[in-house]
Amino acid sequence: MRIARIRALTVLCALALVAGLITYWAIRNDSQLSANSSCPPGAIEIKTAPIPDPTEIEVIVLNGTDRTGLADQAASQLEDRGFVVLDTGDADEPYDGTALVFFGPEQYAAGLHTHAYFYQGHDNFDLEWEQPITIILGAQFQEVRSASDARQSFAQGGIGDPPEGTCTVE
Repeated sequence: MRIARIRALTVLCALALVAGLITYWAIRNDSQLSANSSCPPGAIEIKTAPIPDPTEIEVIVLNGTDRTGLADQAASQLEDRGFVVLDTGDADEPYDGTALVFFGPEQYAAGLHTHAYFYQGHDNFDLEWEQPITIILGAQFQEVRSASDARQSFAQGGIGDPPEGTCTVE
């Protein structure tokens, strides 16, 4: 009985040693690159994950049409979906499309997520954008998409390729 216990402990120790060696080998030979090693010099890092919840996204809604109260209407719909609306108002210039969503490197994932709430909207990424996400509503705007429609749209479009001058980190 004593020899059986010694043999069992020897086998367990050997298995633990093999598991430790395999773990060490896997960590040393990990093929995933760190975020900084894959960025070319001068590129701006943008986070693509995690996709923020609407309750974490701050937006400004501007009316690019002559329809009175459009920004307030859209802001109310966005708040119903969880977004934090900082301000509403009128855009400096009229817009004919559905919606333009302006965002910068700090809000990349949030900007794309916000863009998904506007049917046939356009995203406008700017490397030097430092303001909150700004939405300009156009003449073709009808309503803000439901959360489920936006999720489906975002899932179909995804993050896509990073804009020129940037590299993605997660």
